[in-house]
Amino acid sequence: SVFFLFVVLVDRLRSAIEIESTFARVDALTQLPNRRDYFEIAGAEITRSRRYGHPLTLISMDLDNFKSVNDLDGHDAGDRVLRAVAETLRKNIRSMDVPARIGGDEFAILLPETGRDAAAEIAAKLQQKLTHAMQVEGWPVTGSFGVATFLTLPVSVDELIKRSDLLLYGAKQKGKNMICHEVIQC
Repeated sequence: SVFFLFVVLVDRLRSAIEIESTFARVDALTQLPNRRDYFEIAGAEITRSRRYGHPLTLISMDLDNFKSVNDLDGHDAGDRVLRAVAETLRKNIRSMDVPARIGGDEFAILLPETGRDAAAEIAAKLQQKLTHAMQVEGWPVTGSFGVATFLTLPVSVDELIKRSDLLLYGAKQKGKNMICHEVIQC
């Protein structure tokens, strides 16, 4: 009976470790990969894209007017917005693309093997679908997008994100609900 008890305890411990490992990589609210997992996936994708000479696009997206939903309707409404955004992303990208919640109301979408034209189409589609999903619920939320298409791959994930974030800030400065897109070839 001691051996049986030991086996049961070890099995439960293994299950608990697996659950904790999942929580360490997935955003609990949106069920998207979190920042930590995203960095690992993006690093592997940079290496793969460099090896095969494929382009790689990163979309950084930030929600416009999200704070007003939290302030006026409460954090439960804000959580519903974030879940709706995650669902909109999931439904409108390819299975090979990787959406993630980076933090707060900021999301990122990694688009492997995606050049300029396809990236522009995907970003425009996401912006249109996001706007529609928010209007259906009566939320005043839109999205600003920074789209960086790399024909020459960056050295690090930090550089990848830095380039798309700069474009995102440009979209915000131009009036929000905008897409700023750049092709990077060194």
